[in-house]
Amino acid sequence: MKEEYQEFLTACKKAAERIVQRNLSTPIYIFSHFDPDGLSGASILALAFKQENIPYHLRILKRLEINEVISIGESVPKNATVVLCDLGSGVIESFSSWDPSVQIFILDHHSLASECNLAENIHLINPHCFSIDGSDQISGSGVSYFVAVNINSLNKNYAHLAIIGALGDRQDQGENSSLIGLNQIIVKDALEKQLCTDLVSVWFYDKTRDLVTSLKRLNIEEFDEEIVVHYFLEDIGIKLTGKSGRRTIMDLSEEEKKKLASELIVRNLIDPKEIYKHDYHLLRESEIQIQDARVFANRLNACGRMGRPDIGVALCMGDRNQALTEIKPILKEYSKNIGEGIRWALSDGNLEELSALYFVDGRNTIEENMIGPITSILASMEEYHSKPILSCAKIDDSRVKISIRKAHTSENQIELDQVLRKGFKDLQLETEVGGHSAAAGAILQESSLSSFKEQINSLLLEDQDNKN
Repeated sequence: MKEEYQEFLTACKKAAERIVQRNLSTPIYIFSHFDPDGLSGASILALAFKQENIPYHLRILKRLEINEVISIGESVPKNATVVLCDLGSGVIESFSSWDPSVQIFILDHHSLASECNLAENIHLINPHCFSIDGSDQISGSGVSYFVAVNINSLNKNYAHLAIIGALGDRQDQGENSSLIGLNQIIVKDALEKQLCTDLVSVWFYDKTRDLVTSLKRLNIEEFDEEIVVHYFLEDIGIKLTGKSGRRTIMDLSEEEKKKLASELIVRNLIDPKEIYKHDYHLLRESEIQIQDARVFANRLNACGRMGRPDIGVALCMGDRNQALTEIKPILKEYSKNIGEGIRWALSDGNLEELSALYFVDGRNTIEENMIGPITSILASMEEYHSKPILSCAKIDDSRVKISIRKAHTSENQIELDQVLRKGFKDLQLETEVGGHSAAAGAILQESSLSSFKEQINSLLLEDQDNKN
């Protein structure tokens, strides 16, 4: 095992020991992010504490700004234990305002705003402190997982949740979309516990959808019209309908799946690595619609973005009755919002091309919670692979949410979170930047949007010039 991995895992063990030696007079306070990684990580911790009969309070946050840190610090009692999952690194200096009797554990994987040397009551477990890239080697839920396993080895039974979290953060950056780095240790645990598969196979998003929907989701330009998909399937000899109506990917035989994938590749409609992926199939999951770990992550994203993180946590913690019922309208509304946002961005010149980036101004159209996933989807489209995509949505009368994404196939090593930080610094603007090298976000005063956009474009252009 790599030395830095061992040092990181040792830090997780020490954090676990400190957490279980907490002050017994108060519950543990868990604060986590509202995205799939945060919901998965929070659930791992909740399940681990529940197993040890440790009382806890759980709160899911959309973001963690300095004023929120100060507010939380004022609300928790003295001598309390607070665990933050998938957030905290970007505002770490703000925790110095808390009462020193409060033990703070920050289980995060985002890039750091300051050094790892902190006050004695602040325990930062972040891969970046050990020279490990948190953008693709391990997620926030992965950090929570390693701490939970050191609380009790039985918590290896939640390895699949850390896999879901990592996939939700698009950490499947290895060959054939595999998880890499410390995530591989988690996958190994999951395989040993027979929680999931890890096989390269023909992969389609949501195998429960009909063939036309599944093919249209591949973002193949030729498949924009449904009739074209009909003709394509007829041409390659795959029947669209069966005894119970339209067939799904699950209805296809293995030979049909291979034939479908082969024809898509031979006709240059898709890159082989987009359809042959590591399939993390959840073996203990009886509900078909969440057996694919990537699809499960998407369900969690919908819950968080649509203001129902409680349903996401319930799903992670095993609720297969009320949660699955309540998630149906959430998914419908989420898909509608995403679809409308993408269609708007791609029409009427709403996606502006600058010299070094694409820009989407969604202030009057796209909701704040939707701007991140919409930007990610745009960045996955082949026609926008050449440049990062910067987008924004209105938060309130004076502020906008900024999201920036690197194309998923980009080999450019530029760190987008650092680009945002430099942009704010150059313009002498105050904010907290969060994220990774490939995906980052921040809060910006709306009055500075135009100058900020131009500054980020200039920084990206400067990076291109330096590499040419």
